[in-house]
Amino acid sequence: MKKALMVATVFGFLDFEENDLKLLKELGYEIHTGTNMMDADWLKNNGELDHIGMINHQIDFGRTPFSKQSLLAYKQLKKLLGETEFDLIHCHTPVASAILRAAVKKSGKRRAKVIYTAHGFHFHKRAGFKNWLLYYPIERIMARKTDMIITINREDYAVIRKFKTRFKRYVPGVGVDVRAIAALTPDRQTELLERYNVPKDAFVVMTVGELSDRKNQKAVIRAMSILRDPDVYYLIVGAGSKREELVNEARRLGVEDRVIFAGRVPHGDVLRLGHLVDLGVVPSLIEGLGLAGIEMLSAGTPLIGSKVQGIKDYVIEGETGILCDPENPKEFAHAIKRMKEDKAYYDLCKGNAIKVARRFDVKRVEQLMRENYLSVLNS
Repeated sequence: MKKALMVATVFGFLDFEENDLKLLKELGYEIHTGTNMMDADWLKNNGELDHIGMINHQIDFGRTPFSKQSLLAYKQLKKLLGETEFDLIHCHTPVASAILRAAVKKSGKRRAKVIYTAHGFHFHKRAGFKNWLLYYPIERIMARKTDMIITINREDYAVIRKFKTRFKRYVPGVGVDVRAIAALTPDRQTELLERYNVPKDAFVVMTVGELSDRKNQKAVIRAMSILRDPDVYYLIVGAGSKREELVNEARRLGVEDRVIFAGRVPHGDVLRLGHLVDLGVVPSLIEGLGLAGIEMLSAGTPLIGSKVQGIKDYVIEGETGILCDPENPKEFAHAIKRMKEDKAYYDLCKGNAIKVARRFDVKRVEQLMRENYLSVLNS
């Protein structure tokens, strides 16, 4: 039977790749995974992908490429590749993908076709020289050992066009079921006001994502203190190691009564919340695309976003929202104020939201990925 290997740093990441895993199954592949299944609880195997019927291999990936843990992961991958003949390998996340491609070369076997999906390069237009010095050479060298590179935003696609790789593709993320999200009809009274104790006439801003420095929720909390509008509430959906720090920041700035930490929320509830809030914010310092932002657009909700990478593909000035410098809370404060007070601009963005979200629809992505897999396998 044909075999495919899906590789990522942590198993939890594969939740985003469910459609690709289903597609490979449909194409007749026995699916293996190589990930770290021993990381933080929300990154472990939670059983949600068990219905696909995969063979999972523990690979002790770390978060940095130059570590003892990465050397161990390299040896584990070499062993796996030596024991199993794979026809296709699809790798994700920078560290895991670099180690995997090095291991493929040293395994003495090159039968497997290798696809690498870059979910946001660490070097980008706003990145510092250090990131370009460290990560760009690695990606450029590893591109030679890759049959296809896929990027999920336009900025990164412009970078790979210079790489020596046979197939270079742009795919707009993992896909969003725009029609299903747009059709939801949740009740603001019970699902927002009562659950989170938000006043009836509040203007509610929402961010969805891991509580981390990279996701940059702190910039919006600081914007709330600059804005000082008692009618604006900030709902933060997600869990992560920075929760206590963010709670303390809200308290220090005197906005703790209007910053709501919802914690982890089931995905279906997040989609409904997208209809109930007034504004979505995607403040990340770096973001390959940002699925949560596109899901909020699918609910017809305008956005404010950082002027970085993939966010620029769907937060469009004069069309769906306002772009801000991710390191300037004043810009976020001004953007929230404008969206709250400029009804004509807000209605324009709201009217365009679903139309722009359709560019990232799951059916379009599925068709592109089917074509990509077949292009590589038939080459």
